[in-house]
Amino acid sequence: MTIDVAGGGHVGLDLESTHGTFIAPAVFANVISETMHEVRADPMRKPIVGQAVTLGKAQGREHVEGEIIMEATPLVMAYFLAASRWTITKTGAGPFLFSATDTALAHVKGNDRSLTLAIERAGVGFAYLGCQVSSFRLFVEDGIPMVAYNIIGREQTEDYTPGAVTIQTEVPFGADDIAVTLATIARVDIDSLEINLNDNGEARFNLSGNERADYVKFGEFEGSATFEVDFESKADYALWVARTVQELKAVWTIDANSIIDVELHGALYDTFEVPLSAIGDQVRATATMVAAYLLGDTAAATIELTSATDIAAIT
Repeated sequence: MTIDVAGGGHVGLDLESTHGTFIAPAVFANVISETMHEVRADPMRKPIVGQAVTLGKAQGREHVEGEIIMEATPLVMAYFLAASRWTITKTGAGPFLFSATDTALAHVKGNDRSLTLAIERAGVGFAYLGCQVSSFRLFVEDGIPMVAYNIIGREQTEDYTPGAVTIQTEVPFGADDIAVTLATIARVDIDSLEINLNDNGEARFNLSGNERADYVKFGEFEGSATFEVDFESKADYALWVARTVQELKAVWTIDANSIIDVELHGALYDTFEVPLSAIGDQVRATATMVAAYLLGDTAAATIELTSATDIAAIT
């Protein structure tokens, strides 16, 4: 083995045929950073046996978790959405449209799709099995859309032997590829946009005879968006005061083969602040919107991904 830098590693992934069972990577993501790790809850043994000292550890429970930050591109994003609480379907024969909906149903085990994450660090392989997306965060950095996934999985194994890497050919979106609308009105006065979609997942353990987590339990769905906006009038402020529902939409488009479309259907201003921050600073508003479920609608949020490449496991 040799000492290596992070750039020598990689993150590969694929949707598991059987939940929690290793599958070799089908794609390799353009990862900026990752913190996947094994969490062990091995209890210390402290019986009173004439010695005031710990006697060691007993076998406890384990699961895996971490955050993966990468460039937001449609194909890889579809894999992660397929391994989440979201319902995802596919239409088209090329380009392919992957439509994902967070229905926020009060289920815990209804969606059993999962990923194997195959990671190489300094030439050493790590396989993280039964991985599902608990939450994700879309944000813009230097004009490029990025996505951070919060992952929870069942266990780490030695199944992965690193091999050759196929570099992703999807072109990242640039600063000129985004369009933001509020209530169907184009907004070119917004920046620092960040969209958070959180299903509040947690690893669950039953008395099943397993050391690893039995499944990922999802909780309340929370969708939100934060941004800054040029302050020129009280128009948006008035919408906050009036509790007006609006649709927030962010769309990145390169061409007909590469699109990310994120929508909060029933978005409400939760905060709207207009400070005088410093003598030379521009007067700008900082706003937070939350996603609400509208009666008669099908979901609080949807994501549509268009890619030239198919994913056979998604139907």
